[in-house]
Amino acid sequence: MPYSQNAHTTLVASLLSTLSFARTQVDNLLIPLYCRMKMPVADLSGKLVIVTGANSGIGLEAARALAGMGAHVILACRNAARGEEAKSSIIKSTGNLNIEVELLDCGKFASVHAFLNRWKERELRKVDILINNAGGLTSTVSLTEDGFEQNYQANHLSHVLLTHGLLNLGCIASDGRIVSISSVGFYASDPLNKHNADNSDILEKFNSQVGAKLSVGEMMQLYSRSKASQAVWSMGLQRRLSQVDGWKGITVHSCHPGTVKSSIWSRSEGIGSASGVASDLFKLMANTFGISIEEGAVTPVWLAVAPEPASSELKGRYWDRKQWKWVKPWSLKTKLQDELWDVWCKETDAPLRQ
Repeated sequence: MPYSQNAHTTLVASLLSTLSFARTQVDNLLIPLYCRMKMPVADLSGKLVIVTGANSGIGLEAARALAGMGAHVILACRNAARGEEAKSSIIKSTGNLNIEVELLDCGKFASVHAFLNRWKERELRKVDILINNAGGLTSTVSLTEDGFEQNYQANHLSHVLLTHGLLNLGCIASDGRIVSISSVGFYASDPLNKHNADNSDILEKFNSQVGAKLSVGEMMQLYSRSKASQAVWSMGLQRRLSQVDGWKGITVHSCHPGTVKSSIWSRSEGIGSASGVASDLFKLMANTFGISIEEGAVTPVWLAVAPEPASSELKGRYWDRKQWKWVKPWSLKTKLQDELWDVWCKETDAPLRQ
């Protein structure tokens, strides 16, 4: 198995992951010369889908594509008004009336718990596709009301809580798909461990002073760690589900959607507020060579509906442009995955009940 820690020596595994990262970077530059990736086609009539952060960006376009295939789509958003706007837009463009808005703020565990409590009371609650998309990045030291660093909770921990909660409620279909939107930032992350995954080492530098300005490097380190967490958790989740009767048919993946031309590069609360040669160059490259938001939704939607990613030999991988990629050797260590798993289950108080 390519994703086994014993598949290659550390040197070979490091070389392979470096080549995968380099290929992604080359793709970013050559994308204007590539054929546009096409959205897959599938019949999702009778299927139930949840997309977090579905009121804008990749989440909105993924929801639109899945609705266009006939799915009943839940737009899980933190802002009801923007969710309703997204709902109207999707109905107008697809003609599918089976679109709902549910409040879900991934910056608050209470909001995730409230969502789960409402969900278990629904008549229609067996989820066929879950796309964990919500998140962002911050330019200042930010803590949630639960006491966690903002990127860590909004991008990762709340999706752990949501996914484990749905599984424990028996609300994921036996052949369901779980897709988490990670990032090429996974490769830029320093190796995670049970001491730094929560970003406490960076917070300590600022004495947890909320509002303190982060450098571009610190900003991207927080973001990259959260995205690495998503990928490592996805691998660990797939390994566990594959060992449990009733969950063996579930497929879990993470992916880089591509460098997308979007408002994320100009938001004042994120990298849009950063200045300097490095940040200006990064934003210029993204806005010049980035792909459209619609194309950014192609890989996660393909992972959610295409038959190939559900094959047993491909489950639990990290993808870019519909191709699985070699990942950092440290992320494949089973012992490390298990240590991080225990941390995430403890912090969310959401261990899987097998």
